Amino acid sequence: MIAYVASPYGFAESTRLFYTERLLPVITRHVDVIDPWAVELPSGDDPWLALGDVHLASIADRSDLVIACLDQEPPDNGTVIEVAWAAAHGRPVIAYRNDLRQGGEEGLRYNLMIGAVVRHSGGVEVGSLDELDAALARFTDT
Repeated sequence: MIAYVASPYGFAESTRLFYTERLLPVITRHVDVIDPWAVELPSGDDPWLALGDVHLASIADRSDLVIACLDQEPPDNGTVIEVAWAAAHGRPVIAYRNDLRQGGEEGLRYNLMIGAVVRHSGGVEVGSLDELDAALARFTDT
């Protein structure tokens, strides 16, 4: 099984270590990973636009599952788009959010529409790395 990992963690030095040393090891125990942070910037007139196309194609054409990291308040716009894209292409989403801040409507981890898309995808919401590990085990029977 192949999982695309959607996250903003590659943008900042403060989150890269968590991504590589904590998050990815949990995920790779269960699935092969498409790591969007390991993709080189394409050449051409608008490499950032091309990179967006590469990421969306990876979700639609190569992944079986998407793991979306939705820490931050509000969650990263690009990651939210990847969640919606995954659901629209029939890929279940495991939504990880360990951020202590509540987002969106009262009592919800984030905006109610993000949660609705995750559920519509056949995915689940998790709040810790242990819950992520257990969810991946259920999805992959490992």
